[in-house]
Amino acid sequence: MADDGILLNFELGDGLLKPQIKFTGGRWRDRVRAERSAKRRRNGDTTDDNSTTDKPSTSQQDGKTAEDDGGRPAKRWKAGIGTARETSKSNGTLGRTPPSNTLRRSISKSHGVTSRLFTSNPTPTTVFEAPREEPTDVAKPSNAPLSEEAANFHALGLSRRLAQHLSTKLEMKAPTSIQKNTIPQLVKNDSDAFLQAETGSGKTLAYLLPIIQRITALSQNEDGTPKDVRIHRNSGLFAIILAPTRELCKQISVVAEKLLRCTPWIVSTTVIGGESKKSEKARIRKGVNILIATPGRLTDHLDHTEVLDVGTARWLVLDEGDRLMEMGFEADIRTIVAKIRKQELKRENKDGVVLGGPMPSRRVTVLCSATMKMNVQKLGEISLQDAVHITAAADDGTATKDEAGDAVFAAPSQLKQAYIIAPAKLRLVTLIALLKSSFARKGSVMKAIVFISCADSVDFHFDLLKAAAETEDGSGGTSSTKGQPPSLTATTVAVASYITSQANSKITLCRLHGSLPQPVRTSTLASFTTATDPAILITTDISSRGLDVPAVDLVIEYDPAFSVADHVHRIGRTARAGRPGKALLFLLPGCEEGYVSLLSPSSSSALTPQSYDTILQQGLSSPVDLPKPKPGTTNDDDTASQGEKKSWKSRAESLQLHFERRLLIPDQVDAAVEAKHRGYPKVKDSKLLDAARRAFRSHIRAYATHVRDERGFFDITQLHLGHTAKSFGLREAPGGIGGGVQRRTHRPSNSGHGAGGGGGKGRGQDSDDEADGSKAKSEEEAARRMREKMKTVMSASSEFNIG
Repeated sequence: MADDGILLNFELGDGLLKPQIKFTGGRWRDRVRAERSAKRRRNGDTTDDNSTTDKPSTSQQDGKTAEDDGGRPAKRWKAGIGTARETSKSNGTLGRTPPSNTLRRSISKSHGVTSRLFTSNPTPTTVFEAPREEPTDVAKPSNAPLSEEAANFHALGLSRRLAQHLSTKLEMKAPTSIQKNTIPQLVKNDSDAFLQAETGSGKTLAYLLPIIQRITALSQNEDGTPKDVRIHRNSGLFAIILAPTRELCKQISVVAEKLLRCTPWIVSTTVIGGESKKSEKARIRKGVNILIATPGRLTDHLDHTEVLDVGTARWLVLDEGDRLMEMGFEADIRTIVAKIRKQELKRENKDGVVLGGPMPSRRVTVLCSATMKMNVQKLGEISLQDAVHITAAADDGTATKDEAGDAVFAAPSQLKQAYIIAPAKLRLVTLIALLKSSFARKGSVMKAIVFISCADSVDFHFDLLKAAAETEDGSGGTSSTKGQPPSLTATTVAVASYITSQANSKITLCRLHGSLPQPVRTSTLASFTTATDPAILITTDISSRGLDVPAVDLVIEYDPAFSVADHVHRIGRTARAGRPGKALLFLLPGCEEGYVSLLSPSSSSALTPQSYDTILQQGLSSPVDLPKPKPGTTNDDDTASQGEKKSWKSRAESLQLHFERRLLIPDQVDAAVEAKHRGYPKVKDSKLLDAARRAFRSHIRAYATHVRDERGFFDITQLHLGHTAKSFGLREAPGGIGGGVQRRTHRPSNSGHGAGGGGGKGRGQDSDDEADGSKAKSEEEAARRMREKMKTVMSASSEFNIG
């Protein structure tokens, strides 16, 4: 071959040729780190402590994308690729990193995905003091009955028969302070009264005992001997008692029935929503002396039940007056007061019995409230005339005033209050640890109430914490045997899991909110009240007013109340009638920490701050008993595997991962299925996942309904949606939170679908193939429905508030 005259001269050096590796995909920060790592390896440095698998990027924070760091936007994570890979080809590929909008995740050998709970959390400003020893001198109860030497019921003006019934049958030896000041006033005088006392002080007995005493005196002498006049159930309606909720009406009715056992000829009954009006009319027609009702149902009976005669009514009691106004009953109360006053007061009943002597000569109105807010004063202007203001002992120091000058009564002095600063990501596991440590000792806590803001969240947490169903119907509760009708509490009462211990191997779990049918609500509350095993009630604010459940030792406000007044009533479910009690409030780090300053006037003692890590160390010091998987499935997060993890932080992350897997994998699918899809199984969403998404959306909407004066502490713009979603076991925040009309664009008729405007799939979407003329009307109707929906959301008396 002829030489072409070209000479090539290369200087290769003494070393070997090293291929240049190019990384593509993923985040640019991770590509730079991988290139630096590869360069160090080419230079002879074998250490690689910046691996994206073992040590995630410090900028990859929860809820914070690369754009927040000033870098380039992150690409979507492709499931199934989680590590950096280098090839011998000219272009290596870097696996895409997990999404950073909700949580930081890394790949592990045992589970495929590991949740990072203790990174990227905001730092609280509260200074946590070292735990102090319990004081030896216990605070004297402020709502306990007085000593028998100081006062007794007979000396207050009650008959010996009634006083003896209280002491022997009901074991009430002495009255409380509010009862001591109220009973003589209502027994001897005919003036209106405004009762104001702290929760659990016995206001119900304070107005019931004088009413029963004066009705009984019509047919009985002071020594208990009968008179010639005999009063019975058909003698007339003498007292009407209004309460804001059905549960409170039921409770007042139970107390009245216990008092009336010594006078069986006097009858009381209830008329409340959710029950048959036909049966209520039958009871009214048969005869009733004391009527306990909700305002809406009583207004309906006054309009449509002719047999209801209020001409003989001597007393009108408005219990929980502030709640009556907050729930929007002002119009009903105005109607009730006007119709009662319009009816002329009858001096004798239809049987010719003269209603004089011990009975009031005028109609007496009694208003009860623990606070004196502006709406209560307005209610007093509607119903009261020359009223007497009656409180507990004036020198006990319980009456204080807030910044607006309204009187606010402090919580009972024997109630111990504390608040927990827990980041949003750790709320769920902190709640589990708190309940587990609270029930770790037998007899330490018998009953606990957990308050949550909305009904959807109550349902989700109940389904999450209950044990696996053991019955064929899958109810998980106290369902009936095969062939019998299901129990009313089949879906509201169940055996709890996660929080059991060797001391308390069985804990009853109940749920209660206003969306449940009335018979179910009544049965559920009765099951919780009469439970002999330790029990937990997960409920909304429907249980915050007036309910008196024995042996409630602990109240947990998992979601803060919508106002300080609601907070006082919530914690008032414990430490009643002189019993000790404890209340705990969950707050987020940041602006919510300032909320404690509003609670100080309503607390007789300083609120003690607690950090979440202390709660987790106490509750997760031992393995958590996880629910048993269904037959044919496995659970690699069992107690044995948890026992290998000595750190409480590892247990917390394992527990969080267990919740996330329960939501993502229906019926506890084998772990191999989850590993195949890297934590995102290609299966149909479970019911629990749908419940978690609904609960999250309702929780965010409810968060915006705090009263105006407190929205500075509960600023929804400061709420981290990704971290909050983690507290519901979700790995990313679901959409469809905001309101607004979904704008649609008309597509060709052959498409069959409309272009939705950002709403959830299948959430109330109308048909898109309608005519152009009816389309505008449909959009107008949708806008009207959305305005009504947003009006309900922003109302303080919505489902988010009352249950």
